[in-house]
Amino acid sequence: MPEKVMVLMGGDSSERDVSLSSGRRVAEGLRRAGYLVVEMDVLFDPALAKRYGLSASSSRAVGVADLIARLQEHQPDVVFITLHGAPGEDGRVQAMLDLMQIPYTGSGVLASALALDKVMTKRVLAASGIPVAPDVVVECCEPMEDVLRHVREQLGYPVIVKPNTQGSTIGVQRVYAAEELPKALENAFRYDDCVLVEPLISGVELTVPVVGNRRTVALPMIEIVPASGFYDYEAKYTPGATDEIIPARVPEEVHTLCARYAQQAHRALGCRGMSRTDFMWDYHQPVVLEVNTIPGMTPTSLLPRSAEAYGWSFEQLVANLVRLAKGEEVA
Repeated sequence: MPEKVMVLMGGDSSERDVSLSSGRRVAEGLRRAGYLVVEMDVLFDPALAKRYGLSASSSRAVGVADLIARLQEHQPDVVFITLHGAPGEDGRVQAMLDLMQIPYTGSGVLASALALDKVMTKRVLAASGIPVAPDVVVECCEPMEDVLRHVREQLGYPVIVKPNTQGSTIGVQRVYAAEELPKALENAFRYDDCVLVEPLISGVELTVPVVGNRRTVALPMIEIVPASGFYDYEAKYTPGATDEIIPARVPEEVHTLCARYAQQAHRALGCRGMSRTDFMWDYHQPVVLEVNTIPGMTPTSLLPRSAEAYGWSFEQLVANLVRLAKGEEVA
C-alpha cells in the first residue's frame, strides 16, 4: 500500500496563487514518485471562501476546524506543506500538525516563525556570525520625521523597503530619495505593521537552497538576473522574465562562502527539510537577505532548478522531502 501524502496549498495570503501552483506541481510529482496523494486547498478565513464563491469539499478545507476534520478523514502518513505566508509558513499550521502527531515537510514551529520574520531572522543570523545588511526597522505608528531622520543618519540613500513578514517580493519597493520614502512605507504597511528599510545593495543576486535535517547538503548556487533589473513578483513567476544561471558566474570562493553561510543559517534558525537563503554579493562580501523555509515549487521556482542541477529530478526532490519529514535520510 503506497504512503498517503496530503499536499496543503492555497491559503489566505497574497501568495495564494503561487501556493496553488506549487501545490499542484508537487502533487503531480509525488504521484509520479508512487505516492497516494490528496490535494487540499486550505482557506483559513471562511469569509474569504464566501468572497471567492468557494465551499468546503473533500479537497477543500474552509476554516481550521474543517482542516482538522479533513486530516482526520484522510489520515495522511505525511503532510507536504506548500502554503506561502501566514498562517501556513509562520509555524501555526506546523503547531497544529505537531499536536495531531502528523509528520510534515519543512521546518518546525520555531524555525518557521523566525524565518518568516525578516527582522528576527537577521538578528539570529548576525548573532551567529553570518553577515547581514544594516537596517532601520519601522513600526506603522512611528512619526515620519523620526523615520526619515533615522534612515538618513543610519543608511543614506538609495534604500529598499520590505514588509517584515511578506514573501514573493510583494510590497517591496526601491527608494532613491527621501521624498519617495513616505509613499513606499505607506504601500508596505498595507501588508505588514512592521517594515524593514535596508541599503539598496548593487551587485549580484544569488540563492543557495539547502536540503537536510541534521546532515545538510547545499545545492548548486543560482545567479538571478531579471530582465527588468529588479527581481519582483513578475520577474519571479513570469516564464522567461529572469535568467537563472547555474552555476552562478562568481568566483569559486564566493560559491564556497555562500554554501557555508546557507548551511549555517539553516542550522542557526533550526530549519529542517529544506530552506533557501538569498544573498547579494557586492563584489566584496556576500550578505544574507533572507531565509525561506517553504521555497516555491512552481515551474519557475529556484529550489527545483537547483535540485535538477544537483542531479535530482523533481520526483526525487519531493520524495526526498517526504523522507526527511519522517526523519529518514535522502536517497
